Amino acid sequence: MKIIAHRGGRGFGADNTLEAMEKAVRAGVRMIETDVRSTVDGRLLICHDGTVGGRVIRHTPYDEIKKHAPDRPLLDDILERLAGWVAFNLEIKCANARDTGETLEAYGILNDTVVTSFNRDIVREYKHNYPTAPTGQLYRMPYGNERKLHRALDIGAEFIAPHCSTIDEDLVRRAHESGLKVIAWTVNDEDEFSRLYGWGVDAIITDHYFKMRDLLK
Repeated sequence: MKIIAHRGGRGFGADNTLEAMEKAVRAGVRMIETDVRSTVDGRLLICHDGTVGGRVIRHTPYDEIKKHAPDRPLLDDILERLAGWVAFNLEIKCANARDTGETLEAYGILNDTVVTSFNRDIVREYKHNYPTAPTGQLYRMPYGNERKLHRALDIGAEFIAPHCSTIDEDLVRRAHESGLKVIAWTVNDEDEFSRLYGWGVDAIITDHYFKMRDLLK
């Protein structure tokens, strides 16, 4: 099972900041989950929420965002410093799929970065443009297992990424039988970790990277 640090290494600093990610990598984190959104002028900003510094990201140019939220990095910023040092699980919140892929390709990590989204059209477009790149379909709601698997397979994804509360042993078994891997989020409880590990979940996203990693020992 892989352990993935949530929101750029939450616990090492402010969510989705370069400072937190660098601290996480220095501490030994091997894989980081983070979020990308497009500004109105097409810059790829690392941010979970749709607003930052009181500005709606998709309606605001990057230079203005930088004035009000100087700790908010671009995707280029984190890859320039960390590409090759840590693996990424990149959630496209509201960003151009082609631009995201081109950026990953420019840093030589396209096929090493798992790109996920709740938006099936984004995953489909990304997979169409970058067929060798690994992708995953995120789920928040407790859809039936059949629907989860069908939606992921329909867009050519290699992963399903459901909220941990919606996963059962049947889903994991059927996903593996269909050739899909399972990423669970956000797993912070030891009992929940043990249950998911026992079912064969392939990776978890967590706010407590080392606590969960130590449970594997």
